[in-house]
Amino acid sequence: MTQRQPSSSLVSLTCLCIYAAVVVMGTVASGDAAGDPDWWKHTIVYQIYPRSFQDSDGDGVGDLRGIISRLDHFNYMDIGTIWLSPFYPSPMVDFGYDISDFTDVDPVFGTIQDFDRLIVEAHKRGINVLVDFVPNHSSNEHLWFKESRKGKDNPYADYYIWDDGKLMPDGTRQPPNNWVSVFSGDAWTWDDRRQQFYFHQFTVEQPDLNYRNPKVREEMKNVLRFWLDRGVDGFRIDAIGCLFEVEDLSLDEPRSKVANVSSRDHLYLDHIYTNNLPEIHEVIREWRDVFDEYERKTGKHPFAVTEIYDETYVESMKYYDSGADIPFNFDLIGVDRTCDGACIRSYVNAWIERMPQGKWPNFVIGNHDRHRITRRKGLAYADAMNVLLLTLPGTPTTYYGEEIAMEEIELSFDQVQDPWGKNVGPELFHIYNRDGCRSPMQWSDRRNSGFSSAQSTWLPVNPDYKTRNVEAQKIQGSNSHLEIYRFVAKLRRQSAFQSPDIHFPPDTSSGVIAYARYNPRDPETPSPVYLIAVNAGGVPTTDDLEVRVLGRHFKTGVVVLDTEGQEGRTEEEVALKDIRLRPGQALVLKLCQRSNDEL
Repeated sequence: MTQRQPSSSLVSLTCLCIYAAVVVMGTVASGDAAGDPDWWKHTIVYQIYPRSFQDSDGDGVGDLRGIISRLDHFNYMDIGTIWLSPFYPSPMVDFGYDISDFTDVDPVFGTIQDFDRLIVEAHKRGINVLVDFVPNHSSNEHLWFKESRKGKDNPYADYYIWDDGKLMPDGTRQPPNNWVSVFSGDAWTWDDRRQQFYFHQFTVEQPDLNYRNPKVREEMKNVLRFWLDRGVDGFRIDAIGCLFEVEDLSLDEPRSKVANVSSRDHLYLDHIYTNNLPEIHEVIREWRDVFDEYERKTGKHPFAVTEIYDETYVESMKYYDSGADIPFNFDLIGVDRTCDGACIRSYVNAWIERMPQGKWPNFVIGNHDRHRITRRKGLAYADAMNVLLLTLPGTPTTYYGEEIAMEEIELSFDQVQDPWGKNVGPELFHIYNRDGCRSPMQWSDRRNSGFSSAQSTWLPVNPDYKTRNVEAQKIQGSNSHLEIYRFVAKLRRQSAFQSPDIHFPPDTSSGVIAYARYNPRDPETPSPVYLIAVNAGGVPTTDDLEVRVLGRHFKTGVVVLDTEGQEGRTEEEVALKDIRLRPGQALVLKLCQRSNDEL
């Protein structure tokens, strides 16, 4: 525990560090895009997986009307932006990422009119809407692919990547190279009608588009225009690193250095010919030209964030300069039980130090492709990780359910829906299957947790929904996961959290990540400074967290938030020289300065 200072010492404070002064209690979410080109820097982005968020018609699958019915949740949580995973027409082989029409809504999710109403209702509440843009591939049920299959001399012949393959001595044909699909197995499939192989980085049903064809590039720019015309505020751009392949399709990719993986596994090869080719950035610049066209027309800045996994940072940083506002920073998705405070700090520093001058950071702790933070790190760390996410510099992205510390569902192989989990088989599905993190949102203790009135849902609701749900956590009060998240979300409105500046106290315990947040451009004098301390390790810690920031030496602070017991701690003054934290505990302090603390 932190140590209480004598109450008489509160009198000599030179700054007012009271709880009521640090929380903005407005109910309209920050993030209205109109007129502010930097709106995306000051908002929380919340990822909605539409199938799992809210079902309005009782079929067991979430839909757009369901999302509309829950929009007030975001105002309550002070979340300014929602991002919708795919809701487009699709055979649902990859649950919406195999798109058969880029400019419509799949009937399972509703109609285009439902989407239009969603935009209106969200904007009415000050909520921005991002949609998934999936440019790398389409479904094999898309009109373009159906036409492309017919032969080599029709308008769609070169919309996809086709090749004759290798003619073998026995007269059979083999793929032109050894490329492997992300979902395992050959990345080439023979088409009997066209008598050629087509390339697919993902499932057989997701043929890759050919971005060396100018017609394809124009088609996809028109897709962007279609949704911008309908009022979307930006795009999350899927699988951007896969957009191009080398022109010489005879080239085999070399073996990677990853040991103990099958030759059918994507990790088996070093993807030098199919990932992160430089031509990608030419296309992104073209998309930014489209966005700029709309910004001039509407006064709103269309936000663009790219999905790229890059352990070296070399490739991801290039997207800052080619048209994306930010490339997703997935480093914190690597946080697990082995990653302590020093580990997390190394991730944070790695991104900030490599980021181009003047660019904006971002952090993510979960998404629809990775295990939930409660699975990776443990339920006891859920609040601390949300505090971390919402108080680090930059734009945070929250995955649905993280605000109530949702846990993953357990499935047998027979219950698996995810194509990746199915493809790897019963021996490995527990490693690759993504269904666990996609279970229905838990709203209440009613049937199916208030998600759906159906007899059964597309994935099972977690059995813990009776106690872990939004309604229950509202009733539980300020110590619940939901209310802790909400408190910090509102705290983010403070100027100190709207700047890119961060300072780490030296020599903290390896289990602890601690940092000061402040804004040197804040006109308020003296500018407020906050200290965040998180014990991400496995043992209790005691640290000296006195900091020197903005020419001031801070030795004390007032508790703004304590995840271990919010009630009774606020307004408590503590000495920074002796900060004690239990594993999974997070503290937020507003720092105070006495006259004799000047440097």
